[in-house]
Amino acid sequence: MQKHFFTRSVSALLLTILFGITAVQAQQRFSAGPRIGVNVSNFSGGNVDTKAIAGLTAGAFIMYSSLNHFGISADLMYSQKGADIQSPFRHRINYLELPIALRYFLTRNGDFRPNLFVGPAIGFKLSATEINKTTNTQRDMSSEISSVDLGLTAGFQLNFKGLGPRQRFLIDGRYTYGLPETYVQSNVDRHNSVFTLTLGYGFGVGPEFRSASPARRR
Repeated sequence: MQKHFFTRSVSALLLTILFGITAVQAQQRFSAGPRIGVNVSNFSGGNVDTKAIAGLTAGAFIMYSSLNHFGISADLMYSQKGADIQSPFRHRINYLELPIALRYFLTRNGDFRPNLFVGPAIGFKLSATEINKTTNTQRDMSSEISSVDLGLTAGFQLNFKGLGPRQRFLIDGRYTYGLPETYVQSNVDRHNSVFTLTLGYGFGVGPEFRSASPARRR
């Protein structure tokens, strides 16, 4: 069943990417750059009390923004998730995560372009560890965690003028909910629930398309 779920997840992701490429082909307004921040993660569901923990998230993004209100972005992120289970145990799960976001920009141009976004986020498990905080010992629990976590993500981004031409500071806040159960065991109904705040810096990539209308130029 897990293999079939993985196949469906990858297929859905490829369709999303194909849709994005089709929507932006023949356009020339791209940016890319690094992104780093913090996850505040917990598990939703289950019959055991859990507590949120902080984790690192870091990687890179590429984003397209049109001369109207719409755009699309893709990130490739290392993402630490998990939660404190029953004292003194902490479950830490590390993912390679690929969020795809469809964006709506509140302004068409200018030095400040805030936007709202929503889309899928697929995470591939890298490792999973149970940490005993009392004895400072660890146990590999990778076999107990699902290999793929397909989630939904939504949030906002503040987009400021950077230090040079076609450069931007980015402040990104989002919430991601994992749709499948995080644990392999069928009697444990826990899902990843993550709030993320990142800082990024974007550089213009390739030639930039500009409107013939001066009012719509950046």
